[in-house]
Amino acid sequence: MTELAPGIEDTASGNGAGIAADLRRRLVDELREDLLQKAANLPLRNHAALGRVVTLCRDPNVSARGVAIEAARDEAFAALLLRVANSAYSASVSRIATFTHAIARLGFDLVQGLAIASMGAPGFGAVAKVTDDRAGALRELHRHSVRTGLVARALSPSGVDPEVALTAGVLHNLGLSVTALFAPKAFRILLAAAERKEQLPAVEEEALGFTHAELGALLAERWAYPPALVHAIREHDAAVPAGQLASLVQVSDLAVRAVGIGIEPPLPLDPQVAAAAGVDLGQLADRLTPLLEAQERLEERMQAELERIGQ
Repeated sequence: MTELAPGIEDTASGNGAGIAADLRRRLVDELREDLLQKAANLPLRNHAALGRVVTLCRDPNVSARGVAIEAARDEAFAALLLRVANSAYSASVSRIATFTHAIARLGFDLVQGLAIASMGAPGFGAVAKVTDDRAGALRELHRHSVRTGLVARALSPSGVDPEVALTAGVLHNLGLSVTALFAPKAFRILLAAAERKEQLPAVEEEALGFTHAELGALLAERWAYPPALVHAIREHDAAVPAGQLASLVQVSDLAVRAVGIGIEPPLPLDPQVAAAAGVDLGQLADRLTPLLEAQERLEERMQAELERIGQ
């Protein structure tokens, strides 16, 4: 299965454009399905955070919210946690939209077991050791996702649950992470475009036939995430996102990009979107800087501890 959509038109003959369009649609559908199936093997990026999850789950005084903050520091584990929590969904039980509620539903013993199993799972470990030219970009993607979630949580206005904002922020680029890992040729095209300061959605449409926002939303639907999260993931790159949560995720995403974190080039914040999100742009920098600096310090300490344990 090819992982690149461009150039399909060149294979057409006979009926010309109609055949080419049909062939492209079929190849795009195959590629999309292939990526959705491979997404179950998203690799862990923050073993220190997962170690903290294991430790906290053994603490008799820990709260689900305390564990949730650590779980949110790893995009793949956060996605897995929400997926498992919603796998038992039935008509009589509402879907889980926050890591805190996911942990409360699953229980500390199961969450601890998931963390231990994930850190040792061959599928996670093998893919996590990407050492080619994508390695740096994958680290940046992870840094960006975690910080977007933390910023969305901090900025969440009245009417938006901060824990839902955290979840939506951490998972907003789920589709881009899947593309980076399992469609490397296409991802390199996206990286080159980003270096030219091009916004990715148009490039993705040409290279893949769909955007990372669309792919992430389809994955969220397949994993039975609540509609609010599916919608926020799908809309986060829209010119004018529909809904307050999606608008908040876009503001948080662009605010983190503006300070140079992530692989996507900066894009000016739209005051209309900020207003829809309930975010005061005049106070954004003052709230953003200490939060990001604190996260940097925390990750440095966690990495140092991980290296000390590994010696």
